[in-house]
Amino acid sequence: MPKIDVDALEDEWDDDVAVGPRGRPLASPAARAARRRQQQGRVVAVDRGRIRVVLEGDGPEDTLDARYGGAMRGRRVVVGDRVRVAPARGDEPARVVERLPRTTVLARTGDDLDAHERVLVADADVVAVVVGADNLAAGLRFADRVIVAATAGGLGVLLVVNKVDVVATADADGLDAAVAPYGGAVQEVLRVSAHTGEGLDRLRERLAGRWTVLTGHSGVGKTSLTNVLIPDAERRTGEVGPRGGRHTTVAAAAMPLPGGGWLVDTPGVRSFGLGMLDRRGVALGFPELAGLACALDDCRHAGEPGCALPDADLPEVRRAAFERLAAAVDGTAHVED
Repeated sequence: MPKIDVDALEDEWDDDVAVGPRGRPLASPAARAARRRQQQGRVVAVDRGRIRVVLEGDGPEDTLDARYGGAMRGRRVVVGDRVRVAPARGDEPARVVERLPRTTVLARTGDDLDAHERVLVADADVVAVVVGADNLAAGLRFADRVIVAATAGGLGVLLVVNKVDVVATADADGLDAAVAPYGGAVQEVLRVSAHTGEGLDRLRERLAGRWTVLTGHSGVGKTSLTNVLIPDAERRTGEVGPRGGRHTTVAAAAMPLPGGGWLVDTPGVRSFGLGMLDRRGVALGFPELAGLACALDDCRHAGEPGCALPDADLPEVRRAAFERLAAAVDGTAHVED
């Protein structure tokens, strides 16, 4: 009796499985042909099983809607993910059949004691964390958390201080003093005003050609900045974002920037949990601590012999931020930021 090629039968029955990441060569000519028909792309929006993808080599307007294919059972995608897409067949929609390996992630948890990680955006280049000059103290405490999560996830960070037009001239020195300690933690501190246009040319330069995640507390002016950077952002959000509607962001969505690159707008949040990290993970999220010559390679900066943190030349506000966040994920303190 001839041997039955079970893999070939599977391939003919469900090419989603055959062309997915199976770890071995595709078994049948039909499966190999299906693989050749697939295209790679980037996810720009996800809404309850519907995935919008911009295909590689196409313009930003050339997107398609897809569903999860059979090979994606148990796996999900987020905005920014690179994926492989099988084309539509008859009445069947296009299908996402593979999520390619992620290079960076921006993730958070519900709170600092919750280890369930939620990936917000994948494969972005940089996070632009927006703080309001009119509520700087709260914004910087939020920025401390985003800097840790972004750095741990492999992303660069821009600190964008919005609403600088509301700061009186007499208070400008105070603003400069407040953000100066972040020079060693982020790629650049940008002072902007969505209202007057101050600093926006420099911001556009820093965003050009890159996938940038825009995040910040509710009320810091993210929507105003988005509308200035992308003049038809409200229309695009209605087209690309989940369920359309107002521009008030309820889920991450990526929009092409006029000068090249993509801007991923995220919902405004009140908290940004770091429960996916331990104290050592928090330390790795502080770029200023990377060069410390501690006696232990895996120093947690918790009083170990030979720890260089006590004698480090570190801005006091950043030292305090590390101790606060490290204690929060250790469970020895829990501070609402």
